[in-house]
Amino acid sequence: PKVPETLSAARLPLPSRIASIPIMFLLTPIQAAAVIAGNCMFGKVYVTLRWRWYGANKILGNLWKKLYVLPNTNPIKELQDGHLKQDPQFKLDRATQLNESEWTGLCLPLCFYFASSAVGADAGTACSMMAWGQVGYTLARPTIGYPFQLPFAIMRYVGVALSLKPLFGAAF
Repeated sequence: PKVPETLSAARLPLPSRIASIPIMFLLTPIQAAAVIAGNCMFGKVYVTLRWRWYGANKILGNLWKKLYVLPNTNPIKELQDGHLKQDPQFKLDRATQLNESEWTGLCLPLCFYFASSAVGADAGTACSMMAWGQVGYTLARPTIGYPFQLPFAIMRYVGVALSLKPLFGAAF
């Protein structure tokens, strides 16, 4: 074999390196459905642990005494809707969870449909974009915030838009 003369000549050609990167993020429709469902579950567990378990135990002074207990939050004034809605982090977490739930209701059935139909092979990119958009948005919005969640929100829109072509192709 011919030995390359320079270090840059020894590397892979640029097009093949770029082409291999998106393939590792490409999911089948059923894998995308699993990612979306797992992300939905993660969001629900996070809010329960953060606000109903950690927050309540911290207010009650049980943080190190009865850490294993999920306390009754009804008598805790600070965790009632009127007070809790004033906390900016809670508002952000709640809005993120609501947005994630709204999109799950659209993306999950689409991925299940494509996983069970003959047109599913045409929707792998769309389902992947919906799944990674969901995960990225759920993680980025409450942690690093605006404008870093926007690419993930746009990914979801593009994923749903791309799924319309095979969906309409199957319907009409």
